[in-house]
Amino acid sequence: MEKLGQKTRNINFFSEKNGKMVCLHSRHARDYAKYLEAQPWVERYEAGAPLSQELYAHISPVWIRSAYFQVPWVSDFLIHFADGRKGVRELVTADGLRRKNIVEKLEFSRRYWASTDIDNWKVVLLPEV
Repeated sequence: MEKLGQKTRNINFFSEKNGKMVCLHSRHARDYAKYLEAQPWVERYEAGAPLSQELYAHISPVWIRSAYFQVPWVSDFLIHFADGRKGVRELVTADGLRRKNIVEKLEFSRRYWASTDIDNWKVVLLPEV
């Protein structure tokens, strides 16, 4: 999960599943998108799926710093499964899981998506670079 509009390097590639160019912000995100392209259980996906600040009021603020509720965020991937369900995947390294701010952002994301119709939320553990 990252801030909406954060300056990053863009990696663009054509997604067959989405029928359009997809913009990603890291090599790991590109690799995960290519993985999703090859999966028969994925109908399509959205990279950098925005969180609606209107729904932030439904997120419990316990153990999450208040500043996070003032910022627009995007989740790494919103996946539309072939069976009609939806899921969210957040990409993180093992080192990131040791950092309090990263864990808080992941918990913010988990609580946000739990307040919607999406109940398939997971963290994808990335290899260290």
